[in-house]
Amino acid sequence: MTGFPTSRAESVSSASGQTTASSRTILSTDPSAADGLFLARPFVQRNGRTFLNDHTLAYPLPSDLTELHRQVLRTMLLIQVIGAPVLSPGLIKKPPQRVLEIGCGSGFWSTMCHHYFKSRGHGGISFTGIDIAPLAPDNSSSTSNDAMKPGGDMQWRFIQHDLRQIPWPVASDEYDLVMVKDVSYAVTNKLMPAFIEECVRLVKPGGTLEVWESDHAIRSLRPHVPTSTVSVEDAEEQAAAASLGAYVINPQTPLSVPSNNYIAEYNSWLSRALERLDINPLPCTVIGPTLLQEYETLGDVRSRRIALPLSEFRWEKEGIGGVVTTDAKPAESKGKEPPTPRLEKKTLTPGQIALRQTALLTQVQEIQALEPILREVSGKSQDEWDMWLTKMMSDLMDESGTALGECLEFGAWYAKKKKASA
Repeated sequence: MTGFPTSRAESVSSASGQTTASSRTILSTDPSAADGLFLARPFVQRNGRTFLNDHTLAYPLPSDLTELHRQVLRTMLLIQVIGAPVLSPGLIKKPPQRVLEIGCGSGFWSTMCHHYFKSRGHGGISFTGIDIAPLAPDNSSSTSNDAMKPGGDMQWRFIQHDLRQIPWPVASDEYDLVMVKDVSYAVTNKLMPAFIEECVRLVKPGGTLEVWESDHAIRSLRPHVPTSTVSVEDAEEQAAAASLGAYVINPQTPLSVPSNNYIAEYNSWLSRALERLDINPLPCTVIGPTLLQEYETLGDVRSRRIALPLSEFRWEKEGIGGVVTTDAKPAESKGKEPPTPRLEKKTLTPGQIALRQTALLTQVQEIQALEPILREVSGKSQDEWDMWLTKMMSDLMDESGTALGECLEFGAWYAKKKKASA
C-alpha cells in the first residue's frame, strides 16, 4: 500500500469485531469539498430507506440494514447452489492466502469464505474488502451493525474507495483471489471494461479472478429436456443443480419473456430506468465475453450458469413437454416440428421448495428496494405504487404467480491470470 495517501477512520478490529479507531480502514484520498460532505454525511433518507448521499452515483439500491440483509440472504442462496463460496476447483483444493472482495458491502461473503476454509483446516488467510460506503451503515443499533461486520479470528482490512476512481489504491499482482460479487448495479456499461482490467491488475500471476452475478430482469424458463450429450463434468453439474431443484443454463436452454403481467411491467420499468443509468439489466449475458476479451492476461475462463425457479412450475408438476400456455396445457406443434417429449413429473422436496421461496423473497425485496427509480419511470403516484406493490406481492408470493417458468438467473465465472513467460 506504500505510496497511496491514507487517513485514519473508524474500522472493525479483526480481533474483537468492535468498532475502534484504527488504520485498518483506509480512505483512499484526502476529501474534496464534495467528498468531504459524503464522508461527513455518507447516507441520506428517501422514501423511508437509507441511500448513499452522492447524487453522481448510478447505484440505485438503498444502503441500509434491510438491503444488507437481502444481500446476505442472496449470498447464502448462491453459495448453497454453487456448493462453496468459490467456484474454482483449484481454490477448493489449494485455498488462497490473500483475498480481495470488490464492492464488499458488509463483508459477508469474505466472512463465509473464511469460515468455509477454516472448517476444512485452512487458516491464516487474509481478507481485504473495498467499497465506496463505510462498512455496515450506522442506521440502527450498534449490536445489529456489529453482527453484519467481519470479526472474531478473521484477518480483515477494509479500504473505503470510490471504485469509479481508477486506479484503485491497491498494489498490482497482490492477491491469490479477487472476488467480484453482485456489483453490476454499481458498474455502468461505460465503466465495465476498465473495471475488469483493474480487477485483473490486482490478481497475482497464477491467481484467480472470480465474478458472481445475478440478472436483474426476470425471464421464464420454458419446459425442456436437459441435454443428454454432455461431458461428465457437465452431467455432474446438471445432477447437482437438479438435486436442489435448479437448472443449468447452456446455449440451448429455452428462456423467454415472462408470462406474469406484474413481472412484465417490472421488467419494462426496470429496463427503462437502468438504461438511463447506463446499467445492464442482464449482466450475466456480458460477463463471459468481457472476461474472454482479456485473453492476453486471463486464461482458462470457466463458468456455471443457473436458473433457480421462483416457485413450483406447472410444467414440472404435470410433466408437460413443449411450450406451456397460461392454462398449463402444451401448445400444439406447428408445421413439421417434432413433438417435444413429455417430461418426468416432479415432486419437490421441502428443501427445494424452501430454496425457491428464498429466491422469490430476495427478488421481491429487490423490487421493493428499487422503488424510487421504478416509480419514476412508471409515472405512478405514491398511492398508486403502493397499490401495485401490494397486488404484485400477493400475486407472486400467495397465488403462485411465477408458476409458468419465472426464475432467478445467476452465474459464476472464474479465470486464471497467466504467468509471465520466461
